Amino acid sequence: MAIAQQKFREILFQLMFSQNFSSLEEEEISDFLMQQLKVTKKVMKEAHSKCKEIFAKWEEIDRLIVRFCKSYDFQRISEVEKSILRLGLYELCYTDSESRVPPKVAIAEAIRLTRKFATAESAGFVNAILDAVHQAQTPVTENREHDEILTPVSI
Repeated sequence: MAIAQQKFREILFQLMFSQNFSSLEEEEISDFLMQQLKVTKKVMKEAHSKCKEIFAKWEEIDRLIVRFCKSYDFQRISEVEKSILRLGLYELCYTDSESRVPPKVAIAEAIRLTRKFATAESAGFVNAILDAVHQAQTPVTENREHDEILTPVSI
């Protein structure tokens, strides 16, 4: 049985967030999440694989957060918001063309996760960062390269 993308994102978020704080082994975290979220080992294996892809880009993603959040210190951002931003930025910037999610969907999903796991106020913060990154990536003209260097905005 295939799992809905929304639920898969929630699993990814919870897996990423739990690895920030837990000293449990991967298998123990998987067992706990499988029990709590009623998902299969196959789903958890896919989630761990995707998390490894995100972790491989972790430093680059954090640099994007810092770059686009000039007026708010990175250390003051809650771990919930950081995890959601990392997931959203990974979907916006680092997925291959086969698994690429439309930018509006990636941003909307990050906002949904923030409202569910953080606060409505932090959803605006997450939206501002992701939208700024997306706007910096969006070509202004046909001649502009997609990989143009992103510029910071104050949030």
